[in-house]
Amino acid sequence: MHPSNVPGTATPSPLTLGTKLSYAVGNVGLQMLIAAMNFMLMIFYTDVALVAPAVAGAALLVGKVWDTVNDPLFGWVTDRTRSRWGRHRVYLIYGAIPLGIAAAAVWMVPPGLSPVAAFLWIAITYTVFDTLMTLVQLPYQAMAANMTTDYDERTSLTAYASMGALIGFFAGSVFMPILVRAAPDARTGYALAGSCFGLIAGVAVAVVAWRVREPQGSAAPTAQTDAPADARPMWDSVRETLRTTLRNRPFLLLMSAATLVRLGLTLVQASLAYFVIYQLQGDKGDLPRYMGTLLGVVGLSLFGWKYVVDRWEKNWAYVLGLVLCAGGLVALYWVGPGDQRMVTGILVVIGIGMGAHWIVPFAMVPDTIDHGHMQAGERQTGMYYGLYGLMDKLARTLATVMVAGMLDVTGYVPNVAQSASALQGITLMTGVLPAVCLVLAIPLLVAYPITRARHAGILSRMGTS
Repeated sequence: MHPSNVPGTATPSPLTLGTKLSYAVGNVGLQMLIAAMNFMLMIFYTDVALVAPAVAGAALLVGKVWDTVNDPLFGWVTDRTRSRWGRHRVYLIYGAIPLGIAAAAVWMVPPGLSPVAAFLWIAITYTVFDTLMTLVQLPYQAMAANMTTDYDERTSLTAYASMGALIGFFAGSVFMPILVRAAPDARTGYALAGSCFGLIAGVAVAVVAWRVREPQGSAAPTAQTDAPADARPMWDSVRETLRTTLRNRPFLLLMSAATLVRLGLTLVQASLAYFVIYQLQGDKGDLPRYMGTLLGVVGLSLFGWKYVVDRWEKNWAYVLGLVLCAGGLVALYWVGPGDQRMVTGILVVIGIGMGAHWIVPFAMVPDTIDHGHMQAGERQTGMYYGLYGLMDKLARTLATVMVAGMLDVTGYVPNVAQSASALQGITLMTGVLPAVCLVLAIPLLVAYPITRARHAGILSRMGTS
């Protein structure tokens, strides 16, 4: 049986251009929110809302403690969802508007809060946002794994989705500081920008819900691909599904590597504003230019990485990107005040390497899900993306907390020239420590076993079982 005809695992024909473009629109909105928070949230808390770094970092951890429950749980729930709107699309339909509202609230910290009140405000607004983000982003990502089983078609779909993600990431990181500077004051600017981004994200998710349909078989169970009826108590079923997922070695290798990479890249993103303003001695008006340079190079590199992945194995393409990115990050350690041309050149190298992370791992996750399907005899797409999303978000938050901790320990004082120890901490968090994270991910990717030929064998076994 041809892979495209395996029941419930793929569409019977190649994905249309319209489907790929419509799916990519969702990433524009979702990644806009992620980028704004990665690049600007901590500096908003410390320099605008005037919340102590330790308080802000501790409040963000509350949401991540909840994530350890909600990501696997929601993954299990989506695997067992049955509705006339599909297994995953239903969450996009009902989650678009609440997500937009919660995203806006994150940027509306009232002035004059005590440390306890600030902690509670940040913890509540961020946890609500993060929960709704899980309810929307997890089903959105899981849809892609079921849209096609073709090894190279997945890379094509991922390339379109990555371009949408890049557009959103560019908008979130570049336009946020521009909108803030255009407002009468920074607090108002962040509130308005957050509201605009929330609205755009809600509309983008709604577009996917409107234009993209799940393959036949996702709304009702099939004997071969869907989780069977389970009479066990819910938590027993969740634990068993989780254990099954964690026995998938290729998935564990990929998830571990991608988590390390996410930790490293988020350290860069959370520290870059501090690096530009205090180490490079630029001003906040320089941020859009540097962020635009970095993300522009990432966007241009996607075409090159697509070419590489089509002709090479995915894990080795990922390794090459990490080597380039780590080399550029280490070079940032030697950047001094006013070295703007040097920083621009380094960001070009980092951007080329970073482009691999934007496309390759997201094309690899569905392959690992096929491997798990072959092992377990059932398809548990939601649980895989729940775990992957959990580790991704934990890495993002850990990076933000690490930056906050470094600022606190080294004596950072907002809006003034920094001490030598504070500058050293900022430089380490922007370059050297992220590079270490990327290097640690390389052995895991070298051990990753799914090649193009092995994936074809997996699909063949699924089709004849």
